[in-house]
Amino acid sequence: MILDRSIAGIIWMCLAMFLSAAAGACVRQLGAEVPTLELVFFRNIIGLLIFIPWLLRQGFGVMRTSRIPLYLLRVTFAYTAMVLLFFAWGKMPIADVFALQFTIPLFTIVLAVLILKQPTDHHSWVACFVGLVGALIVMRPGVIELTAAAAAAIASAMMSAGSNTTLKVLTKTQNAGTITIYSNLLMLPLALIPTFFVWVTPTTEQLPWVLGAAFFSAIGGLCFTLSVGAADARVVQPFQFTRMIFAALIGYLMFLELPDTWTWIGAAIIFISSYYIVLREGTQQDSNQGLKRPEIK
Repeated sequence: MILDRSIAGIIWMCLAMFLSAAAGACVRQLGAEVPTLELVFFRNIIGLLIFIPWLLRQGFGVMRTSRIPLYLLRVTFAYTAMVLLFFAWGKMPIADVFALQFTIPLFTIVLAVLILKQPTDHHSWVACFVGLVGALIVMRPGVIELTAAAAAAIASAMMSAGSNTTLKVLTKTQNAGTITIYSNLLMLPLALIPTFFVWVTPTTEQLPWVLGAAFFSAIGGLCFTLSVGAADARVVQPFQFTRMIFAALIGYLMFLELPDTWTWIGAAIIFISSYYIVLREGTQQDSNQGLKRPEIK
C-alpha cells in the first residue's frame, strides 16, 4: 500500500512538473502581448471552475471558517508570487525561471524559523546558504545583466515561501479543499480589479495560449497537491527536478532555447540543498513523533 501511494505520488509530481513547464511555455509564447495581470486573472478563473464541482458535492458547510485574516494573508502572497512568476515566464527562458524557483524551500525554511519559530540547526542554515550561492550561479550578476525577469523569479520564490508558510498554519485546522476554494475565491477580486486597467482582448491566435497557460497552471497545481497528499515529501521532492528537463525540452522545441552549463550547475546546487532541508525536516519530525509515541506494555 505504501509502495502504491509512493508510485502515485511520483506520477502526480511528474505530471505536475510537465504541466507547469507547459504553462510557462504558453506564457513565453505570448511574450508581453497579453498583460501579465490578465493572464493571472484567467488562471484564477480556471482554478475556481475546477473546484466548484467539489464544493457542490461537499456542500457549503465546508466553507465555515474563522481564519479569514490568515486566508487573506496567504492570498496576498500567492497572488503576488503568481504575477511575478508569469512576468518572468514571459521575459526569460522558462528553464532559467524554474532553476531559480527551486529556492522556494530555502526561503520557506527561513520564514518558518523567523515567523513560526520552528527550531532548526546549523546544517539547514548552511544548506540555505549553499542554495543561495546556486541562485547566484544561475543569475551571475556582474557577468551577465541582472534582468527584471530574473529578479521577478527570485521575488516570486520569496512570495511563494510566504504562501507556503501561511499554508502550514492553515492546514492544522482547515481542509485542503476548503483552503483551495477560499484561496481562489479571495484571489478573484484581487486579480479582477487590476485587470480592468490593462485589459487587452486576446486575438483568435492568442486565445488558445492564454487558456492553455491558465488551464495547465491550474491543473498542474492540483496534481502537485495530489502528489504531496499521496506520498511523503521525501519521496516526491526529487522528481521536482524533472521540471527542468521538461522546460529545457519544451524550450528547445518551441523557442530553440537551451539552458547553459552554469544554469544546470546552479539549478542542481539549489535543488540538492533544498532537498537536503526536506530530508532533515522529515527526519526531525519522525524523531519527534517517536518521542511522543506511548510505550506498549
